[in-house]
This record gives sequence, structure tokens and C-alpha cells, in this order.
Amino acid sequence: MEQWYDVVAIRDVIDRYAAGVDGRDWDLVSTCFTADCHADYGRSGQWASRQPFVEWLDEIHSGVGPTMHRISNHQVKVDGDTATATSYLDALLQVEHAEYDLLHVVARYHDQLVRGPQGWQISDRRLSDFLWRRQHRSHHP
Repeated sequence: MEQWYDVVAIRDVIDRYAAGVDGRDWDLVSTCFTADCHADYGRSGQWASRQPFVEWLDEIHSGVGPTMHRISNHQVKVDGDTATATSYLDALLQVEHAEYDLLHVVARYHDQLVRGPQGWQISDRRLSDFLWRRQHRSHHP
């Protein structure tokens, strides 16, 4: 039963990340990652610690309207005080770019997590299968 609690707690960390980004609550987002976390977002960049990574998240969302980051299909494996998780990302972002006003992002998160004094946190995140799909066209006169 204890492993089930760990799986739920890990899913909560991943979902809390999405809620933090959508709410632009960068302190909440920070609680999801270890201070020395590694994040690899492919062509968008790589970071070797939490602070510059969270600052980048803030920067790329600063010119974006409301967002909805939906994270699902969690596959979590716990091994003592470490775990791995793979999750699907399906996000909508309100943007003003060319003739489009909604950006649809689809990708997968591959996370390594550790249990520490703050509970479960992501120590390593890799983004893969990254697709940007522009959706709805603006209907501005």
C-alpha cells in the first residue's frame, strides 16, 4: 500500500507543476524540482539547476495569455527513494502569432524523482516527442 501512496504523491508533483505554470505561480513550480535538477527541453534549452530553469519558464510564458497544461497517462515506477515517471503533455496556449491565436503543444515528460525532506521532487526532466501545432486562426477584421 505504501507504494500506492508514493505513486499518488509523484503524480501530484507532476500535476502541481502544470497548475503552477498555468497560474504563473513560480514558487509553486519551484517546489516540484530539486535545487540541482537537470532539465532538457531539446532545442529550447538545457538547465543544470532549478532557478534558471524556472526563470526561463517564467520568461517564455510572460507574453502568453491563458494556458492549460494537461498532463496525463502517468507511468510511474518507484524504487525506494527514487522513481521514474513518463507522462503525456497536452497544452493549449493563447498566443498572438501571425494569423493564429491558439498554440497546441504535445510532448512527453520523462522524469526522474527523488524523495527528500520536501517530499517527492523531480531531479531530472527530459522533454521528448515535441510537437507544436498551431490551431485556431484569428477572426480579426
